[in-house]
Amino acid sequence: GGRALDLAAAVAYEHHLRPDGTGYPARRFAPPLHWASRMVGVAATYVSLRTPRPYRPAWAPLRAVAYLEEGAGSVFDRESAAAIASLVRVS
Repeated sequence: GGRALDLAAAVAYEHHLRPDGTGYPARRFAPPLHWASRMVGVAATYVSLRTPRPYRPAWAPLRAVAYLEEGAGSVFDRESAAAIASLVRVS
């Protein structure tokens, strides 16, 4: 048990939720999402876009970043999207 497992459980539950409370799983109440959940949601999307799929090739890094920035504030947490974008641009 402990706090580390509490954080892992929160991130596992929340990382597909959007800033407006939509997404999945459906929420019964709307406390603010944990910062780690918001960051993991953006990072997981970036990794998913950069990974080739049977139905599409991997996206280029800047194309994936542009997608995150376009969705910042609606689909993705604004600060988390900016942080991931800045990391990609530096590397």
